[in-house]
Amino acid sequence: MSAIDSLNIIIEDILSEAVMKRLLAYVKYAGNTTYRCTCGNGKIKANVDKYKAASRVVPHIILTDLDRYLCPSALLAAWGVSNLPPTMLLRIAVREVEAWLLSDRNGIASFLHTAIEKVPFLPETEYDPKQTLFSVVRKSRKRRLVEGMIPQPGAHIGPLYNEYMCDFALNHWQIGAAVKNAPSLTRNISRISAFLQN
Repeated sequence: MSAIDSLNIIIEDILSEAVMKRLLAYVKYAGNTTYRCTCGNGKIKANVDKYKAASRVVPHIILTDLDRYLCPSALLAAWGVSNLPPTMLLRIAVREVEAWLLSDRNGIASFLHTAIEKVPFLPETEYDPKQTLFSVVRKSRKRRLVEGMIPQPGAHIGPLYNEYMCDFALNHWQIGAAVKNAPSLTRNISRISAFLQN
């Protein structure tokens, strides 16, 4: 049973929210949870001091993508958050939460109706996991998936990207399989579980 009965979660987008919901369920957290979506890690970085202060009232977990930083330590240094209060946990997806979803290779291949050989063995080593995911989607045998997920010129994602990927994260993603191909996911689960027991 968790020692924390109420928790604030700060995430970049709704896909990260879906991923965190599954991770909290995976570690069997059953307390009250409030999610705040910032629409990008720039806003998380800008408000990190506010989150640190607020965490002394309600514990906070922040999940952000590594993106173009060289490593998690480089992000922490750039954000000036090397030392955090014990009531705040900042976790980093290498390089994006899409890498964690791709790490369930059988699951994502089945969901996207494509061959497992099209899914990389170590998605966390991909320079841009979202673009890698798009490459996998383009091989799908389901035209509706391709049309819904692949972005049109000028767009960041397809019109149904979040709908499809949140469905996968919430209802199909096998975390037990994903951790075998995603070291940062394994570390994050361990740190989240330990944080909730404090």
